[in-house]
Amino acid sequence: MRVVARAQMSAALLLGLAMAGPVAAQQFSQFVVFGDSTVDSGFYRTFTNPGGGGFSNAQWAAAVAAGAGKPTTSPGLMSSEALAALFGLAAAPSNQGGTNFATSGAKSVDPNGPGNGGFTAAVPVAAQIGNYLAGNGGHANSSALYLISAGANDISFATGNSGSGPFPANQAAYLTTAASGLATAVAQLHAAGAQFIVVRGLNYSFGDAATQADRLLYTQALWSDLHAAGVNFIPSDGNAMRRAVAAFPAAFGFQFADAAHPACTQPGGVTTAWGLLCSSAPGAPSTLVTPDADRTRLFADDQHFTTAGQKIIADYEYSLVVAPSEISYLAEVPVKTRTGVINAVRNQLPLSFDQAGKFHAWVTGDLSWLKMSNNTGFPDDPGTPVAITAGFDYRLTPEWLVGGAISAGFTRQTFSLGGDFKDDELAVSLYGAYRNAPYWFNAVASAGAMHYDINRQVPIGITVQPNTASTWGSNISFAAEAGYDFRSVLGAAPSGMPVKAPAANTVVTHGPVIGVVLQRVSVNGFTETDQLAAIGGFTALSFDRQIRNSAVGELGYQASVDVGKWQPFAKAVWNHEFADPNRLVTASLTTVAAPSFSLPAVQLGTDWATGIAGTRLKIGDGTSAFGAVVSTFAQHRVTNFGGQIGISVALQ
Repeated sequence: MRVVARAQMSAALLLGLAMAGPVAAQQFSQFVVFGDSTVDSGFYRTFTNPGGGGFSNAQWAAAVAAGAGKPTTSPGLMSSEALAALFGLAAAPSNQGGTNFATSGAKSVDPNGPGNGGFTAAVPVAAQIGNYLAGNGGHANSSALYLISAGANDISFATGNSGSGPFPANQAAYLTTAASGLATAVAQLHAAGAQFIVVRGLNYSFGDAATQADRLLYTQALWSDLHAAGVNFIPSDGNAMRRAVAAFPAAFGFQFADAAHPACTQPGGVTTAWGLLCSSAPGAPSTLVTPDADRTRLFADDQHFTTAGQKIIADYEYSLVVAPSEISYLAEVPVKTRTGVINAVRNQLPLSFDQAGKFHAWVTGDLSWLKMSNNTGFPDDPGTPVAITAGFDYRLTPEWLVGGAISAGFTRQTFSLGGDFKDDELAVSLYGAYRNAPYWFNAVASAGAMHYDINRQVPIGITVQPNTASTWGSNISFAAEAGYDFRSVLGAAPSGMPVKAPAANTVVTHGPVIGVVLQRVSVNGFTETDQLAAIGGFTALSFDRQIRNSAVGELGYQASVDVGKWQPFAKAVWNHEFADPNRLVTASLTTVAAPSFSLPAVQLGTDWATGIAGTRLKIGDGTSAFGAVVSTFAQHRVTNFGGQIGISVALQ
């Protein structure tokens, strides 16, 4: 009785831990933008006059009335709006009820004036960040996605192409100071709680040599300062995207991919950035040169992208944000598939105990469906794991047996954005079990090597960019389970009373189950190869090694019925993941030297139920078989069910 009491106390403790609340999964709740005209979604539309020199005339009112006001081929989306939409969010201007603080003409730190030029109403990017924090009590939304794009207007002034001067005597010093000032503001944003920040680099592969050098200098200085300040950010190499499109325009659907062939007509008296006046609607000061120019030309004016170009950069930045989560599935799937190996051994144990002889050989096949879902805007991962396990065990005594098994498994898990990864695993297991009614216990230790073939496809505009790689991994696990059996004879009469047929001699064995499964999954780092590199591929990434630790407890009840040759059985347990589900996946660009960035892995539910139902069958002397179906229930973002069949033969 004292043993049973201890088991009940342990079960109560495990149940209490299992009912603890799950860790909240990370999800973007807001999209916040800081920058210049590369991400401005219409800040000046409420202005009578944006204060931009050549724009300071009646053309602005006519443009806004015709639907213009964004530096692209309106009414098409800016890249900021398109990126937000991919996560189910919005990026309306901050002065129109939204969270996009970007203003065309903004410099990194300095306000605009006659000397340095630009729209006089523009708000410097560092000041935009300060205004956002001030409006939120000094706090940044920790579940927001932030986009920052700046620097082009600083370069225009530094090179003497904006304002009346005096211009910087030392261009490099001016630009590095501007980059440092912006980095300081971004570091303050990060310190206030911002976790997910995309920082766009400048397009430094066009223009004259001096301009290219300045753009590269600014980008490297900004990224370097942010890294030195300890800011985890996502570097966006828009330059690689522009080079790919410029080199192979037809592949992306463009007839022209240079600023010399813009999509928008140039109004008289306007020398730059006339995309702000451009609209496909009648009556705008600037209209499309052809009806389809917003789709067949990369540039809207001399600086800004058309709707199609904006979509491409948004798709690229979206791929950077979601890629670590996609790749995290490589470490999550083995945690689930290993339970198939453990169940194969556990389902075999009753056959080995009940069969005659000391030596038993067995084989089990496993087929299942596994789907892991993600946060809004992030890819899902369905697949069909299959496995076969063969084993051999030996009865040391009537109460003890030991054995070993080898398993071969395969799964092809599909990325919902396109592509898949294939995981081949070969595992070796050692197991032992004890049964001396009413107590029983078993343990399974397994070690497996995994080989992955990855094909991560990235939709970019009208193209799909396939990125391939292969790598190795491992999974080491230990599972233990114990229980107490009650035995009941159906139809058994009280003492002195006759037995009523036919229920007599039908034995029901049932009792509580408690257990744990410990795992350590390791996936080696790898670098993708962009299979469209011949047409300017730019989406390949490099990923660091992943470690996924798991400690799953189980508490439940099981029962079996002995009705002659057949032994139907069922088990229901509640599972809880005790290991911290929060982990990061680190990625790096392959197109340019840039700091690595780390983002959360997919987060799945930490509580769920598992049900197993099946039957064992005594085929003949020394031969038995079983069949079972297994399913999990109520695990957040996971659907997993399947079946096993097996056969066991007593060798002597």
